Amino acid sequence: MQHFDGLSRIRRAVCKPIYFSFLFFLFSLLVSCVSVKYVAIEQFVPAPFPLPEGMSIAVLNNLSPHNVSLIDSDVYAYSFDGDSLMEHVAQAFADAELFSEVVVLDSCIYPQGDTIFHLLTEPEVRHLCDILAVDMLYVCDYGCVTSWGPEAIDGERKTYLASHLYVPDGKESFKGIELPHPFIFDQILRRGTYRTRYELNRWKERSYPIVSQMAVECFAPHWESRDRLFYHGTSRNLREATVCVRDGNWDGAYRCWQQQAQKRSPRQRLISLYNQALYHEMNDSVDLALSTLDQADTYATDTTAVDTLALREWFQTDFTIGNFPYTDHQRIVNYRTLLRERKEELQKLDSIIPNP
Repeated sequence: MQHFDGLSRIRRAVCKPIYFSFLFFLFSLLVSCVSVKYVAIEQFVPAPFPLPEGMSIAVLNNLSPHNVSLIDSDVYAYSFDGDSLMEHVAQAFADAELFSEVVVLDSCIYPQGDTIFHLLTEPEVRHLCDILAVDMLYVCDYGCVTSWGPEAIDGERKTYLASHLYVPDGKESFKGIELPHPFIFDQILRRGTYRTRYELNRWKERSYPIVSQMAVECFAPHWESRDRLFYHGTSRNLREATVCVRDGNWDGAYRCWQQQAQKRSPRQRLISLYNQALYHEMNDSVDLALSTLDQADTYATDTTAVDTLALREWFQTDFTIGNFPYTDHQRIVNYRTLLRERKEELQKLDSIIPNP
């Protein structure tokens, strides 16, 4: 009995430190658990097609269902009223003060009964610009709201606008822009139904300002929502930083990330520096964000070849979007590309918006 009691005591003596070591390991694992979260940020961006000052424009109604084709036969498309759409777009241009003059043409330029998609010819563009005394034409070809059926609640409900910009030949300021230039805008709507004519007209009325603003944003600087990711974790600093981001307190998040950088773990320093780069981008200090991101990359393993192979294999198999296991290095490479694009945007804004 004594012999077995001794063994029992020995087992307990040995198992106790192992047990606590396991708990310590588990606790460390939980503390160091890291994932990524996305945050939407608003950024002021330049116009995709900036226009010279002092230009005049005419907004025309060319609305016809024959100007577009439905790819999915299950989609229900409810056409806008051409005159209403034209008036809303023209008013949006006027409110934005983009042009020296905004003109509308009372009659639809689409031939009555014509079932062929009608692009304006160069002689037609010159003739319309001459008689309306404008420099360019913005032609609304089609607009609609869509659903998967009048009573469908699930599934995407969208609003669409298809249009063209026409400029007569010889306009030096438009060299490099393919003309006529097509625009197709779409916007997801909130849930609802079109079961009655009243509901349908209500959704159309709500959609006119949406697509009109999209038309304006082609030619004017505007605010745009972008998704950015940052590292989140179970450690105190990362948890508090996530709360700060959620509350819009970026200075508080930055202080937490700086404290996280004091950790000895190379990955924790990478995480902190990556997140700090996001803070600098939020303040439009893109050069500082890039240099901070470069510092983060010094703590990452270059796995470019492995990432490329893994991504190729992922696409060749059954996959779910978002499940690809991106590495730290790959995230840094992707973010560096976004920052360089943002730097170009800021340079364009500086060239058209003088500093006070």
